Amino acid sequence: EVLTDLGKKQWLLGKSIGIGGFGEIYSAAPFTGKPPKDYPLVIKIEPHGNGPLFVEMHFYMRNAKSEDIELWKKKKHLSSLGMPKFIANGSHEYKGTKYRFVVMERYGTDLWKLFLENNRRFSEATVYRLGIQIIDVLEYIHSKTYVHADIKGANLLLDLKNENQVYLVDFGLASHYTTKNEYKVDPKKAHNGTIEYTSRDAHMGIPTRRGDFEILGYNLIQWLCGSLPWEKDLKNPASVQKMKEKAFDDIEAFLDECFKGKIPTPINDFMDLLAEMEFNDTPNYDEFKDIFVGGLKKLGQKVEGKLDFSGISDKKKKPEGTPKKVKKTEERGRKADETPKRVKKDEVTPKRLKKAEETPKRGKKAEVTPKRVKKVVTPRKITPRAPPPAPHSLDESCIGVLVDSRREKLKDMKKILESIDDDSDTEYGIVITKKRKAKKSTEEEEEEREEEEVPKKAVRRGRKKVVYRADSGSEDE
Repeated sequence: EVLTDLGKKQWLLGKSIGIGGFGEIYSAAPFTGKPPKDYPLVIKIEPHGNGPLFVEMHFYMRNAKSEDIELWKKKKHLSSLGMPKFIANGSHEYKGTKYRFVVMERYGTDLWKLFLENNRRFSEATVYRLGIQIIDVLEYIHSKTYVHADIKGANLLLDLKNENQVYLVDFGLASHYTTKNEYKVDPKKAHNGTIEYTSRDAHMGIPTRRGDFEILGYNLIQWLCGSLPWEKDLKNPASVQKMKEKAFDDIEAFLDECFKGKIPTPINDFMDLLAEMEFNDTPNYDEFKDIFVGGLKKLGQKVEGKLDFSGISDKKKKPEGTPKKVKKTEERGRKADETPKRVKKDEVTPKRLKKAEETPKRGKKAEVTPKRVKKVVTPRKITPRAPPPAPHSLDESCIGVLVDSRREKLKDMKKILESIDDDSDTEYGIVITKKRKAKKSTEEEEEEREEEEVPKKAVRRGRKKVVYRADSGSEDE
């Protein structure tokens, strides 16, 4: 596909190399009518209705011209600056849908991928060099009255030609910072950004230069210690916001939690200097950078040094060098020692499983039924007559009594029961019928029948009338 920008220059769209929340990124090259040898550029494209690329495109058009960046570098005596240069932009229609696009330089791997591949750790020297480079970019952006508002590893890309230089990309959340003296909260913009790193001001919907430095600070801490305390609660922005406010109430305690007591001095100084800023203050960029310059000197390192990610390849080559798996195993072992209850549960599990295997499935109930029937029939053959119930059998569960014709005129149930001759062969059966319990199993019900029911021969001859009892304590039953 060939795209034409607003200056009528044509660009050849290559393969897709990334998909964002709103659009897609393709490799690109100037269109010459011949197949290109390589694709040195990228084109970011998304539907016209989407907002982030519109914001980013206009930011680049106003603030990322090549000549402006070069002038700034000369002014600040910088050999390099990680600010992307604007190349071109335009609109394109494809299959009836309108798209806007922006042409930019192509970069290499992002820091987030390197961070994950490097066991979620960067060396101190690398972090301090990254801090200095990013502060340089922030100073340039702030000079244009904008803030970035979304500084993170995924938006920091290595230069393809110089792997010791990073570029800050993705200006979809860029906006003018506040210059007002009033700290005016904007609920519509509250929690803008990536929650892990969102500044306290951004949580309130206020874009500030102080906020950009706070976002950078959270990244630096994560790169050094591996994680941030609120990473487990990212679905609750308000909770994360409170944790960040608490962190600035006691910076030493916050850093102690992150670094387990071994707090790098430059990080402590950076956070202290940040805490002194008011929301509308202009950052002292040189003072912030000097903190990291001093940190590098203490390490015996130069500012213009290497961004060291060399540990990545070694860990890929040696499977045993992936401490995550080993660590998990060790932790499980320790937990087992410390919590014997859990060990017991684990020991019982095989027995429970064995029982489950021996127990017939629900679908095979028919196999069990004959056994239960057999149990009911057997006592009838052995005992021709069940013993009469004792007087104490009358309780709240009784709903009626079956008696023979000789006793049908007797009203007192207790007298009826007391008049029974246990040893007489001519005695007729008496049956006390009871309420069935709500959650009784089938086996329990059948056991009751064995105890309470009288053989059919005895009951059939003597049963004449049913007397229902209204109240177990009344004599008018």
